[in-house]
Parts: sequence; C-alpha cells; structure tokens
Amino acid sequence: MARVEVRAFGKLQKLFNKRGWTNPFNYELKKNITADELRSELDIAKEDVEVAFINRSVMPLSTKLKDGDRVSFVPGGVPSIHRFNLGFYDAKE
Repeated sequence: MARVEVRAFGKLQKLFNKRGWTNPFNYELKKNITADELRSELDIAKEDVEVAFINRSVMPLSTKLKDGDRVSFVPGGVPSIHRFNLGFYDAKE
C-alpha cells in the first residue's frame, strides 16, 4: 500500500496537535487520490488550505499522489513577501 508524509503549517499545525497527530505523520493511501482528496479524507476544511506543496514544490490540489510523496498543506494568510518567495503569490487552484 502507498504511504505519503503529511505536514501542516500555520494554524493547521494547531489542528494536527488537537487531533493528536504528529507533524509530519505518515498516512496510508487506501487508493490513488489527489492532494485535495487527501485533504478531504483528513477532514481539513477546503477553505483552510490555500496551497499544497508536494515534494517541496507548489502543486495544484488536483495532483495525483504517489507512494513516498511529501505533502504539506498551507493555510491562507501567509504574508505577501513569503508567498512570493514560496512560489504561490499568484497560485490558482
């Protein structure tokens, strides 16, 4: 079965802590899913995720995940200079 490493930033770290999840934690994929479907499976509200990094690159939430991927969810509200430096200043999707 495929596994991915899941990380959270900003206020999502508090959600992970509240649920008793380590940051990062390994998650076993039951089927081939996208980053957005993973967000849904983890019961993270859509409005709480602005962008996903997959293997350290900003990727669309529609990206299919593979065994060994590192997925990081970033909430909205990251200051503009950091958004630019991280590569999602103008991210759509």
